[in-house]
Amino acid sequence: MNLKYIFSLLFIVFCSSVINGQQTYFDNFNNSSYSNNNGTQNFSGNWTERNDNNSENSGKISINSNQLTFNNLDGADMYRFVPLTGASSVTLTLNYDGTARGGESLGIYIYNTNTTTFNQIFNVNSNNTGTLTYNLTAAEIASNPAIYFASSSGNWGNGDRIRIDDVLFTVSFDPAVGDEPPVLIATGDQIFCPGYSIPVVETISISDQDDTTTNAVYIQISNGYANGEDLLTLTGTHPNITSTWDATQGKITLSGPATYTEFETAVLAVEYSSSGVPSGTRQFSITVGVPNYLPSTGHYYEYVSNLGITWTDANAAANASTYYGLQGYLATLTSQDEADFSGTQAIGTGWIGATDTAVEGEWRWVTGPEAGTLFWNGDAAGTEITYAFWNSGEPNDSGGEDYAHITHPNINPNGSWNDLPNAGGGGNYQPQGYVVEYGGTPGDPSLNITDVTTITVDNVAPTASNPNSITVFCTSDVPAADITVVTDETDNCTVNPTVTFISDVSDGGTNPEIITRTYKITDDSGNSTDVFQTITVSPATITMQPSDLSVIVGNDGVFYVTANNTDSYQWQLSINGGVSFNNLTDGSEYSGTQTTTLTAIKPNVDKNGYIFRVIVSNSGSVSCTPVVSNEAILITLVGSVITNKRITYRIIKN
Repeated sequence: MNLKYIFSLLFIVFCSSVINGQQTYFDNFNNSSYSNNNGTQNFSGNWTERNDNNSENSGKISINSNQLTFNNLDGADMYRFVPLTGASSVTLTLNYDGTARGGESLGIYIYNTNTTTFNQIFNVNSNNTGTLTYNLTAAEIASNPAIYFASSSGNWGNGDRIRIDDVLFTVSFDPAVGDEPPVLIATGDQIFCPGYSIPVVETISISDQDDTTTNAVYIQISNGYANGEDLLTLTGTHPNITSTWDATQGKITLSGPATYTEFETAVLAVEYSSSGVPSGTRQFSITVGVPNYLPSTGHYYEYVSNLGITWTDANAAANASTYYGLQGYLATLTSQDEADFSGTQAIGTGWIGATDTAVEGEWRWVTGPEAGTLFWNGDAAGTEITYAFWNSGEPNDSGGEDYAHITHPNINPNGSWNDLPNAGGGGNYQPQGYVVEYGGTPGDPSLNITDVTTITVDNVAPTASNPNSITVFCTSDVPAADITVVTDETDNCTVNPTVTFISDVSDGGTNPEIITRTYKITDDSGNSTDVFQTITVSPATITMQPSDLSVIVGNDGVFYVTANNTDSYQWQLSINGGVSFNNLTDGSEYSGTQTTTLTAIKPNVDKNGYIFRVIVSNSGSVSCTPVVSNEAILITLVGSVITNKRITYRIIKN
C-alpha cells in the first residue's frame, strides 16, 4: 500500500476542534510517549512510525534523552497529523541537532492531504544544530496536514543520528469560524479527611451552543497545592477518555475527544488524595481549555515553550495570543499568590512582562492592564514599590540585563525572578519559553469556561469526656498517667483518635493538693482537644492529739484522738519509756484499740507511766506512710478512806 493512500485513509477519520484566537499544538518529548500533547490543543492522534517497531523506547526511531531520535534510519519514517480547520495562519517551529549525523540527512516535510503531496521544507545536513521556522501555506492549512520525517540520503549506519525537539505549531484561527465558548458550572465545598480520597466536584455541567464534543478538560489544584504529596486521580472506566497527571503544575488532563456528557462523568470521577498531612484548603479549577485558572485573580496563565526565544519576540507572541476572546500579554505577577501559581508551576525559564529599558533601575510592568506600573526601584538592594519576587542578588544588571524572567526550576527559590538581556543567557539562564496571562484587559468578554470548587482539610477537633476524678491520700499514691482512662474519644474523620498524656499541674496545696492531669486527643489532621482529670491528694492528718491522762485506781482511763481522711486506727503501748511500742488488742485490759477512743479498763498502779500512741491511716491507700500520733502518758493515782468522828475523808497519796 503506498504512502499517499495511507495518509488519505487516515485523514478520513480525523476531526478537529477550533478555539477563537491563537492556539498551539506542541510536543516537547519530555515524556517517552508518542501521544504527548503539550500545547493548548491536541494533535489528531499519535506519532506513527512506518517500517519500524512503532515503539517510542527502541528501534530506528525513538524518544531518547527527551528528544525524537532518528538512528540508522534507512527505510523507516514517521508522521503526525495536525487539525487546522478554521486556521488563518500557522507557523511551525522545531529544534534540530545533526551533530552525530555521520554525513546523512533528514528531510522534514509537510504532507498536504488534499493533493497527497509532500513539500520538503527543510533538510538537516550541513546545518548541524538550529531552529527551523516555517509558515504553512493556505493550501497546506486547509488540508489538515501532517508533519513528516524521512531520510533524504542513503546508507545510514548504526550511530548515524539526528535529533528533533520541541515540535510546535502556533495557530491563529479566524474568529468568524471559531466556536462559541462552552459554559461550565461546577459545585463542591466539602470536608476532606486525610488518609482517604474525595471527589473534587459534587456536580458538574458543561454545555455548548454549537458543539457536543471537545478534546480535553483540565482540572488543576489552583490553590494550596503541595507538590510531591497532592494527587488527582481519574477513577472508574471511561472508554473515550484518558488521564495524564502533571505533578509540576498540579494538573490532571482528561483527554478525548469525547462528548461533554462523557467528560462530565469523568470529572465527577476525579478524586483528590494526599500522601502527606495536608492542612488548610485546596481549590480546584475545572476548565475546558489548557491555560491554568487562578481563582484569586480570575485570570488564566499559560506557559509556552519556545527554546531560545528573545524577550521582544515573546512579548510580540503573547500580545498576538487570545483565549476565547481574552487578550493575551506577557504575565504581570503582582502578588505572591500569582507569582507562586505561574512561577513555581512553570516548567522552564519563562519571560514575564517587566523591563527597565526606559530608565535603568526603574522596573515596570509594560504589558497588559498593569502597563506602566513601577514595582521596583534600584538593583538588588533597591526598593520594593508594590510587589517583587527577585532571586537573591537580583536584579544586578550584569552586562546590561533589562528584561525579567522566571528562573529555571533548578534555581531556588522556585518561581523567583532574574534579569537577563533580551536574548537571555546560557545553561539554566537560556530562555525556554514565556508565560502568557489572559484577563483584565478592557473589552475582554465574560467567560464561564471555568468553575472552582473547594475542599477544606478536616478542621473539626475530636471530642471526649473528662476522665473521672480520683482521690488519693498521699503523693506516692498518685497513679501513673494512663491514656485508657479516656474512654469515649470520637472524631468526624479519624476512626481511632490518638490519646496522649500531656502533663500534671499541681495547685501547690498541701491538704488537699489538687493535681490537674491533661490528656490530648488528636485526629489524623492534627486537630486536637484536651480533657482534664482532677486528682485530689488528701493526706491523713491528726487534728487532735492524745493527751496525758491521770486516773485514780479503780476508774477507767480514756484516751482520744481526732483525725481527717482516715478510717483505720491502731493504738499502741510502750512499757519501756517509749523505746518500743506494741499493738494493743481489745480484751480485759483495753477496749477501742482500733477506734478513735482507747479505754484503759481500771488500770492498776502497775500501769503508772505507761505510754500510749495511735497510728492512723486510710484503708484506700496503696503506699502512703501511716501517721503516728504524739505520745500520751498514763498516770495512775491511789485513793485512801479515813473515818473520824463520823466524817469521811478521801486522801490522795503522792
